[in-house]
Amino acid sequence: MKTRINYHFVLIFLAAALWGTAGLFVRTAGRYGLSEMQLVLFRTLFSTLVLGIILIIKDRSLFKIKIKDLWLFIAAGILSIVLFNFCYYKTMSLTSLSVAAVLLYTAPFFVVIMSVFIFKQRLTLKKCAACVTAFVGCCLVTGALGTGEKLSAAALIFGLLTGFGYSLYTVFSRLLLDRGYNSYTITFYTFTFAFFGCIPFTDFKSAAAVCVNAPAVIPVAFLMAVLNTVLPYLLYTTGLCGVDASIAPIIAMVEPVVATLIGAAVYGEALTLSGIVGIFIVLLSVVVLNYKGRVKNAES
Repeated sequence: MKTRINYHFVLIFLAAALWGTAGLFVRTAGRYGLSEMQLVLFRTLFSTLVLGIILIIKDRSLFKIKIKDLWLFIAAGILSIVLFNFCYYKTMSLTSLSVAAVLLYTAPFFVVIMSVFIFKQRLTLKKCAACVTAFVGCCLVTGALGTGEKLSAAALIFGLLTGFGYSLYTVFSRLLLDRGYNSYTITFYTFTFAFFGCIPFTDFKSAAAVCVNAPAVIPVAFLMAVLNTVLPYLLYTTGLCGVDASIAPIIAMVEPVVATLIGAAVYGEALTLSGIVGIFIVLLSVVVLNYKGRVKNAES
């Protein structure tokens, strides 16, 4: 008996794997003196330019959007990109990186809950089990369990806002897909508005100085825009066409798995037994979700 594989599921899996490479670019850019928010600015700028060129070549009609839907694109850019990044970096300054990563992956819980009310999707035992299992696996992968670290109220609030902001991309993208927009259009305008949203938080004088003193940072930011932003966001948004919105962010939990493996392979970071167990748990939850996977209109 053959198990059917939903290729949209695979697209989201690949997107999460590419997101997991962020550490390579962040650490490289950091060595040149580029701050996190400055990197976000360059990331959104180059992503907008690359996507704009793709739309010009592919189909210029993809630039067209309805005025009544403009607020969704603005909200997707400001809330799911700018808010997410700002809160994530703030959380990392208030607590450990592992705890910040775990709080980030509260996102699937937000999406599962919102999907019940917004998309009228059923809250099934399978989804809940996969969500909880993947979250526990994520805790093991990041090493956040058993640290005994005390979490401040501010860290908890910003951490939960990080997960909420991260979850909103799935929600807004699903809403825009349901209104007939192409994944290229959604991604282009999301990052266009995200770029403008980053401007008030960016020190342009300092960013310009970094580019002059270390011009190599520009191709690093460009590669991050292509490999860690444009490609994965297009894959993820396209994948949403055939996967329930509540399931997509659970699949995306393979991101910390990839990040952990890269940390061990490239930077020599320790890969503990609990981390290995966590990796298998996350992958198991993803496999369970895909087993007899249904397409978009499925209820489970």
